[in-house]
Amino acid sequence: MSMDPENVASEYFARMRAGDISVVDLFHDDGTLVGLGTTRSGKAAIREFYQGVIERAGPTPRSAGPLLVNGSRVAAEVFIDLADGQVIHAVDIFVVEKNRIRSLTYFLCAHSD
Repeated sequence: MSMDPENVASEYFARMRAGDISVVDLFHDDGTLVGLGTTRSGKAAIREFYQGVIERAGPTPRSAGPLLVNGSRVAAEVFIDLADGQVIHAVDIFVVEKNRIRSLTYFLCAHSD
């Protein structure tokens, strides 16, 4: 199935909302996940990350606005509701090549109470 970068990002968020570990299948075999000062390279490392996050935190992202698309890049501002009631504000930047995520870099936004 052929998906443009916007559809790949949308599918990523749909799978995350469903708690579906197949979210990892959206990444290239040598894809990267970058965030919080770490880089995870390859599907095995990315799968390990998502398995732990989905099991521990039950993240359910919701959009804070429209996806911003520029060629192979997609930026998304999201709020992520966690199972413990916390809400995380984040920005995700996808690079999509050949219907798969080449890299996903995420930034957590500071918030004030």
